[in-house]
Amino acid sequence: MIGAVLVVGGVALMAMMAVIVGNSLGRVFFSTPIRLTIEGAGLAGVILISVAIGFAQRERSNIIVGVVYDRFPQRARIILETFTLFLSLVATICLVWAILKSALKSLRMQELTIASNIPIAPFRVIWAAGALILCLFLAWHLIEDIIKGLKK
Repeated sequence: MIGAVLVVGGVALMAMMAVIVGNSLGRVFFSTPIRLTIEGAGLAGVILISVAIGFAQRERSNIIVGVVYDRFPQRARIILETFTLFLSLVATICLVWAILKSALKSLRMQELTIASNIPIAPFRVIWAAGALILCLFLAWHLIEDIIKGLKK
């Protein structure tokens, strides 16, 4: 499952790179940009980021200021990490709710992108799915840290 998600993210990244590099080369050598570069790169970016945020949390590759964090005793680190995971989880749950609400509104309105007339709702649902995956990993790590904190 994770491999398939990483392939989807990799394809989205390659698509973004191809469109942006092709646009740059087209402007330099042919004085013509690629049509829909901004929309194409933006929609591929939605897919890429939706995959990346959950994977980064799964690997605990989130940003920690190590210079300060490493100086705390182990128990204080666990408490601090539990607190930040809880805040992140609450914020991400609110984000998922807002994105889903926006996706439903886009679906009802049949909202399309400006230049290419691609429906926006599926990309908002993908974004919500990525944020939901992030929620699940945050909850999992929160439970792990609570258990770790109770054992010490």
